[in-house]
Amino acid sequence: MRKNILSLAALLLAVSAGAQPPAAPPAAKKTAGPAAKAAAAAQNWLPLDNTFQKNIKTGDIEVYAPVTGVTTAQDTYDIFAPFEGRVEYMQSDLFAYITPKTVIARMVSTEMAALLDASTEEERKQTERRWQGVYKYYDITPETNGILTNIYVTPKTRVLRGDRLFTVAKKVVMIGKNSEPLYSKLAKGMTAKIEHARDPDAKFATVLSDYIPLKGSPLFNRLWLEVTDLKDGIKIGEQFNGVLFVGSSSDTMLVPRGDVLETGGKRFLVTEIKTGLETAEEIEITGHSSVYLAPQAAAAGDQDGKTKKIR
Repeated sequence: MRKNILSLAALLLAVSAGAQPPAAPPAAKKTAGPAAKAAAAAQNWLPLDNTFQKNIKTGDIEVYAPVTGVTTAQDTYDIFAPFEGRVEYMQSDLFAYITPKTVIARMVSTEMAALLDASTEEERKQTERRWQGVYKYYDITPETNGILTNIYVTPKTRVLRGDRLFTVAKKVVMIGKNSEPLYSKLAKGMTAKIEHARDPDAKFATVLSDYIPLKGSPLFNRLWLEVTDLKDGIKIGEQFNGVLFVGSSSDTMLVPRGDVLETGGKRFLVTEIKTGLETAEEIEITGHSSVYLAPQAAAAGDQDGKTKKIR
């Protein structure tokens, strides 16, 4: 009895001194069930109060890009004088299209030039006929098809063996860029029609041989367009403009650019899905329709005070 009274007195003293009673053991943490997990996931999903339904339409699309640039001579080679003599006649003009059968100029030897100079105009033809077995004209022709880009001599010009007479370009390339933003991807082999900036009648067909996106401007590209139909009138070092054909598709699915979501270098469209079997945690997807959710235009009275148009 005395022992019980002492124990009760000790307890009262501890309570009066502010001691806390022993804490209760922690309750066991409850594990959320499948339904609770599904509900939590739904709360973290994107809000749908600022979207509305639209349909993916079917139609045709064509993409063209206006281009501009300057023509340059590529793969050039020189034609040299085969012997000492004189260029007697010029038979091709600058920027003329020439082939191995084209006679660009005619040369005579130094001796033949002296005979021709010693003859009068009336005697010249007779002299040419008389000495044609010994002295004759030599035709200057190119090795390949190309454009005559430089002429270094004129009629009656005296030349030494090895003097440069002409330069021929095997290829002509317009180096330029697209003059408007281009959203589609480029590919080598795309074609473009170009024309001289001051002469619309000078039209040429080209093919895209190479391209590089401009630094800091990914929608603009440096373009190399090789002329595929070389002919007279393709002046070198002058401005040409044209239109590059990027591509076309028929009877294809189309949506406005502003309705496509982009993240991590990928593109998404929130489409309506068709479902099959379901549990509290998973849903079977059996297909999708052409209906999708698009961003809703901001209503009047927003913080910026502006009404935005639907793109």
